[in-house]
Amino acid sequence: MPVTPDDTRLMDVLQGGRCFHCGEPVGAKATFDHLIPQAYGGADEPANVVLAHRRCNQKKGDRLPTPEEIERFAAERRRSRLGVWPPLLALLKAEPGDEWMTVARAIADLR
Repeated sequence: MPVTPDDTRLMDVLQGGRCFHCGEPVGAKATFDHLIPQAYGGADEPANVVLAHRRCNQKKGDRLPTPEEIERFAAERRRSRLGVWPPLLALLKAEPGDEWMTVARAIADLR
């Protein structure tokens, strides 16, 4: 389910009006950053999306989120209807060097 305007407003509140990556105020020019990039099977749904500055989104590129980013994301979303996409949680358990395979398996398990 794509991100709706209501989802965007809730993300803004949950993130305190700040960019997920740099922590600075994001304002009306926020972009959607897919924590697990769409190019690698990441869902285009609120449970995999954060608000970020365009420059921060571009700087992150198509890398996977760090464990610290996933934990912060999960803490922000814990009591929210937006949720956390299951492959993100699976990524927390990945062995070093096996992150991409862990994500691919977790995405395949959803289908």
